Amino acid sequence: MTGQTSILCRDCLALPESAPDGRCPQCGSPRLASHPELHELSIAHIDCDAFYASVEKRDNPDLANRPVIVGGGRRGVVAAACYVARVYGVRSAMPMFKALQACPDAVVIRPDMAKYSAVGRQLREMMLRATPLV
Repeated sequence: MTGQTSILCRDCLALPESAPDGRCPQCGSPRLASHPELHELSIAHIDCDAFYASVEKRDNPDLANRPVIVGGGRRGVVAAACYVARVYGVRSAMPMFKALQACPDAVVIRPDMAKYSAVGRQLREMMLRATPLV
């Protein structure tokens, strides 16, 4: 692949050969990383910030531009807030009642730890396919 730019979708982790419209052909996300040495990298950093909210948005495209908070009931705390919700001041570990005061239109989703664990395993398996040095 040397000389050819490789593409990685940051949302669904697809490795499309091309993205002529600037979107992932698999999931439609505009969040693409591209670099000629993508498959030859020695060190990679994967930022799983807002991971739970990102998984929920991946699984429900209707949430793409909506503020999403993953957390418990009104007496619980925010487990994850997507970047749209963060614009309103919502942060992880914030009490839910404060998060909903700051962002009353947020979509609140109860955590699904089994799903997040499964996605985390998929992510790790993908990394292990690239290198055993994970």
